[in-house]
Amino acid sequence: MKLVLLHGRSQQNKEEAKLKEEWIDSLERGLQKSGLTLNLSEDDIIFPYYGNLLIDLIDNRNNYQKDVIEKGAGGLDPEYAAFCSQFLEEVAINAGISDQQIAEFSKISITEKGPLNWPWVLAMLRKIDSEYSFGQSTLWAFTNDVFHYLKNPIIRRKIDDFVKSFLPEEECVWVGHSLGSVISYNILSTYKAKTIKEIITLGSPLGMKVIKKNLKSPLIMPLCSTNGWYNAFDKNDTVSLFPLIDPHFYTDPAITNNGKVLNDTSNKHGITGYLKDKEVALRIYNALTNKM
Repeated sequence: MKLVLLHGRSQQNKEEAKLKEEWIDSLERGLQKSGLTLNLSEDDIIFPYYGNLLIDLIDNRNNYQKDVIEKGAGGLDPEYAAFCSQFLEEVAINAGISDQQIAEFSKISITEKGPLNWPWVLAMLRKIDSEYSFGQSTLWAFTNDVFHYLKNPIIRRKIDDFVKSFLPEEECVWVGHSLGSVISYNILSTYKAKTIKEIITLGSPLGMKVIKKNLKSPLIMPLCSTNGWYNAFDKNDTVSLFPLIDPHFYTDPAITNNGKVLNDTSNKHGITGYLKDKEVALRIYNALTNKM
């Protein structure tokens, strides 16, 4: 049995071996809580590292991001502005942040609300940042990376093709985190070989409307998975907003959701906080050892 681990965004310029080791160490710590060990060889753990490829495909993202935040939208693509607005609005609603609170925090009028009114978009970003530890720049970068992956067919195809090249012929358990869960769905929803023992997503934003409507395929349970789909999230994770159940993300058969994770990373979204969770680690172990 193979184990595929697909990372999320913001992993560029990292050493692939160290990043993979961090994932494995965190999973081992989670298994220790049940008195278990992973017992997989290095060759049995597949880690498709696409971080540098993604950042190379999104030209000058960091400088562009800084200019937009500090100087305003300027000639910003209306489609990009609308995506950012919809994404942040869903985050704000889930966090219980009202339009009135956003307006008061940034000292602007609610009448300025709108996807093409950049001061309102930035006001949402700043208010969310004031309430959560996710971080303004991190949340912005996540929104930006997801947009480019979903809306740019060249970027999406290159990332998908790269990750697909790691698909093993043998049976495997597939674990995707954050943006990696979105990439996982786009790939596995059309993958025909029944070699995926179970799909496991952690900190997934797939329940967001703005994400769902930009996926390649309608919402389905990927036929390649022989034992379904397990999704785990921390309710304080601002990216993993909704359980993958009706009305957020309905499939038949239904996805198994675990919303009891207490992610101990500073922004409640980090992969180490998910893999160290006792139930998450045990789910991965049971899938690998056919104890389902």
